[in-house]
Amino acid sequence: MITELDVIMARCQIQTLFQPIFDNVQRQVLGYEALSRGPSDSLLHSPLELFRQSELEGRQAELELLCVSLAMKRFVTQQLNGKLFVNISPSVLLTLGIAPLLQATQQAHLSPSLVVIELTENHPAASGDDIIKMVKSLKENGFMVAIDDLGAGNSGLRLWSELRPDFVKLDIYFAANIDSDGTKRQFVASLCDLAGKLGCKMILEGVERKEEYQVARQIGIQYCQGYLFGKPAVIPAPFPAELLVDSEESRQATAPLRELVVQIPPISPDVNGMNAMELFRKQPDANCFPVLDAQGTPLGILRRHTLLRHFAEQFGHSLYAKAPVAKLMDKPIMVDVNQSLLKVSQLLVEHEEEEELDAWFIICEDGKYLGLGRLRDLMRKLTQYKLTMARYANPLTLLPGNVPIQRAIEKGLQDNKPFLLAYCDLNDFKPYNDVCGYERGDMMIKLVARLLRQYFGQPHNFIGHLGGDDFILLLQQDEWITPIKELQSEFRRQRLHYYRNEDITNNGIYSKDRDGNPRKFPLVDLSVGVFPYTPDLSLTASQVSTTLSTAKHRAKGTPGHLYCLDNQRFDFSAVSESECSAPEFCLVAG
Repeated sequence: MITELDVIMARCQIQTLFQPIFDNVQRQVLGYEALSRGPSDSLLHSPLELFRQSELEGRQAELELLCVSLAMKRFVTQQLNGKLFVNISPSVLLTLGIAPLLQATQQAHLSPSLVVIELTENHPAASGDDIIKMVKSLKENGFMVAIDDLGAGNSGLRLWSELRPDFVKLDIYFAANIDSDGTKRQFVASLCDLAGKLGCKMILEGVERKEEYQVARQIGIQYCQGYLFGKPAVIPAPFPAELLVDSEESRQATAPLRELVVQIPPISPDVNGMNAMELFRKQPDANCFPVLDAQGTPLGILRRHTLLRHFAEQFGHSLYAKAPVAKLMDKPIMVDVNQSLLKVSQLLVEHEEEEELDAWFIICEDGKYLGLGRLRDLMRKLTQYKLTMARYANPLTLLPGNVPIQRAIEKGLQDNKPFLLAYCDLNDFKPYNDVCGYERGDMMIKLVARLLRQYFGQPHNFIGHLGGDDFILLLQQDEWITPIKELQSEFRRQRLHYYRNEDITNNGIYSKDRDGNPRKFPLVDLSVGVFPYTPDLSLTASQVSTTLSTAKHRAKGTPGHLYCLDNQRFDFSAVSESECSAPEFCLVAG
């Protein structure tokens, strides 16, 4: 007898939803947890029912492996950034072994180093020597390991101490109202301190409010997951923009509306149409008047063009000359002066009637009229905000942008310790973009971001995206030559997925150069210019940036496209402040 589960598995009708995990320190995505569901029209849509049925039919291991395999393929297909967190029951893991997981990563073209295996800690099979050996084998094969829902079962601390996972995910109970529960704060702070001593990172699940997120940051929790950052979705939505910048800068960027207030005197709802026409005649620059009651509560907006349209109708003068403006005004859009630009813009977009840039809305304070705001001014302010945001986080890769890069370099100099800077750039990317299209170009850029995270995504390193195809690394590790060469080798292998068959056959692309002359360009390659900084150089951030740009340009012309600047031979005296008035000036994508 064929069951519904048989059909679902045979047809791979598993829905995969991805929920982001946010890095509170780097202000970027750490990765995504894959959550599996049955078909939406099925009784097995709920994961609880789906996996319960798989246990009843003795197919739990088969179903979990299918869910993991589909999650890996869809993670790669969507080119999601960061790491992929997948749930596996310890009993299933012991049944399957490592080989099927490695095979799944190979079929998905996904490195095991980007996969985090989540073990549900309240499962009775999750203890003993067997699971400890299995976790050790996972790590030896490149996987990372997390304990899921710590605190939801009975053996969490024991499992934690035995397995020494890379991540510990704290149950959603601890996030709920942690901002107002002192006991929870103290308990979570103790666990966070313990995690640091055991060499693993803590992820607080179930964060839904900014207040909970702020407390998590204050405690020192580096990673958070919850509805505040995004609900599980087939295609994850971008993070809320205000989470990508520091709180003070966020408050400035999402400033309230007070500076947009235009003081326009109100009129009474009893004013008749003729008198209103006279008011507009005396004030030719006025396009509208707010209509308020005796208590100062807004009732509507009387627009010049609306009043003129009424009077232009047949018998309009007779009908509207003595009619009160309460019958002629338009229903207002009212917003509070303390609302952010983003919130107000969302309200205006949802209001179908307001499509003109010259549209006005009423700004209130404590429910009383304060003034009018104009959509044109709001959009101008919002554009400035988005430009500011782009400097903090690249919208394509969600990696830190110009400002965090600059700060990372300045902090490295202040720490007075050696560090390594690397400038990563794609050679011959423009002709590729011109011929293969910007969509494939974006995919190539996201490939670089994904590989950089794969090889250098450790917490002690910094990865930034200047824009375009330019990336900056600040590394705090001794061994870097081998991983950079492996990074370049892996890029050369995976880049072929984004070329046409004819380009692969020709080993290049035919396009026009900057002078408009046709020529053949080689396949895009990743060049890396390296600058090992030591405190004895005593350089400013501007000089460091200029020197790094020099290393990048030399890498482009070096065989293998890897160049390391020799501090003993390089003439730093030639790098003057006049060459770069500000660090950001040197760190420009190009």
